[in-house]
Amino acid sequence: MKTLKYFFSTLFILVTVLSCVDDQMGDTGFIETVVAPSDISALFDISQDNTGTVTITPNGVGIAYYDFYFGDDTPEPEKVLAGNSVVHIYTEGTYTVRIVAIGITGLEAETTQEINVSFQAPENLEVTIENDATISKKVDVTATADNAMTFDVYFGENLDDEPVEANIGEIASFTYQEAGTYSIRVVAKGGAIETTEYTVEFEVTEISQPLVSASGPPVRQTADYISIFSDAYTDLDGTNFNPDWGQSGQGSGYAAFDLEGDNMLQYINLSYQGIELAESVDISMMEYMHIDVWTTNVSEIEISLIETINSETIEAPVTKSLVANEWNSFEIPLSDYIDQGLTLQELFQLKLEGTPWAEGSVFVDNIYFYRAETSTGSSELEGTWKMASEAGSMMIYSTANPSEVWWSIDAAGVEGRACYYDDTYVFGADGSFSNILGNETWLEDWQHSSGLFGCGTPVAPHDGSNAATYTYNEDIITLTGLGAYLGLPKVNNNGSLPDVDVTSSISYICTLSDDDNTMTLYIEDGTGTWAYKLIRQDI
Repeated sequence: MKTLKYFFSTLFILVTVLSCVDDQMGDTGFIETVVAPSDISALFDISQDNTGTVTITPNGVGIAYYDFYFGDDTPEPEKVLAGNSVVHIYTEGTYTVRIVAIGITGLEAETTQEINVSFQAPENLEVTIENDATISKKVDVTATADNAMTFDVYFGENLDDEPVEANIGEIASFTYQEAGTYSIRVVAKGGAIETTEYTVEFEVTEISQPLVSASGPPVRQTADYISIFSDAYTDLDGTNFNPDWGQSGQGSGYAAFDLEGDNMLQYINLSYQGIELAESVDISMMEYMHIDVWTTNVSEIEISLIETINSETIEAPVTKSLVANEWNSFEIPLSDYIDQGLTLQELFQLKLEGTPWAEGSVFVDNIYFYRAETSTGSSELEGTWKMASEAGSMMIYSTANPSEVWWSIDAAGVEGRACYYDDTYVFGADGSFSNILGNETWLEDWQHSSGLFGCGTPVAPHDGSNAATYTYNEDIITLTGLGAYLGLPKVNNNGSLPDVDVTSSISYICTLSDDDNTMTLYIEDGTGTWAYKLIRQDI
């Protein structure tokens, strides 16, 4: 009756699952993707009373129930639902137990285990104790013995430790809180009341450095990242990864670390640690910061970005918890820093701070800023463009009534601004954008102290010195990069300088004509709409 009960219970579970899928999804096609059970194992626990009573606890993945073939003269297998144990009584002898795991679709997998049921005390106990090769402060114990079925290990971290149990010949593992020397006791057990023990003083060691690299960053277009430190990307030049901020007085130190050709930063006894860029960089067009951190003994790391805003140094921190002995990879939204008052247009320093203070070390890799993949360029725009040297190539009109033109450049204006009409706008195939202004361009009164209009040396940030990118989607060109512009530098989507701030992103409506060799751009500045006409040069 017990066998039938388990069988019908399992059948009921299977029918119920299939019925629910039919009701909710309309078919059972998903069943075709289900894989067979896997990772099948079992723990055998024999009572130490000379009765031969063995409790078998199976385990595995994707299993509905098990069929147990006990390896003796039991005529039929016993069915056991997943999560349960089975008890069987053996006489003395050696048996091969066969465990067949069945999934909800009927797919099967199996394993076998040889057991020795003996009412004599275990003999010839041999114990191997090793520090785990990959996990810090983890110890692995293997035991073999005649007349034994299982063994218990008391790892000695606390006086009242519960033992870790394993089958003879398998591994019992334990991870200590601290490295050091511990008394480890191994107890071999069989069906007899008597046991056999082995005790040894064992030194538990700490792995103090990563043994594998952090996951490599994905391939990105150069326009979509700004890298501080990573072998996968092109880093900013001249970064100082160990500036003297007095951290050595806290007992902190620095070393470059090479893991089979993978370069990392090692900060020892981390209190606080600065990273100084060779010059300020605008990262406002990026969306996330990535950093990989490995440690054995730092619980938290504070990651700060530092920039200059209106001659004032502003620092914003983000704190992350660390898991020991593995790589911690963080994708930090840059909005977490912007919300603290940063613009990210003048980043010049980063700072790392450890908890506990100056007591633990970290390994750091892959520090970079990135954004979602943008267009890799547009064949329609790719190339060099100039403003059309003709009357009407630049104008502003009423947004509400486009026929009402407020101002339009005439032929004399074009001639008088020759230093402007030779400026070029370069759209790269890789999504890069450049303003090439030469030695002179047209300046307006808000750009220099003289307050006059005329030709002069280009003035930052509208001098083409900052890196910039572009996207072109659905007739919209978006430039990203502080000071990048098309047409007039003073006009952006918020208004006209100097009445508004310089922005790091400007969008224009674009119309192409003349076989894509003429570009007409439109941008509203809050008072009216500006229009520019540009001509492709490399045709």
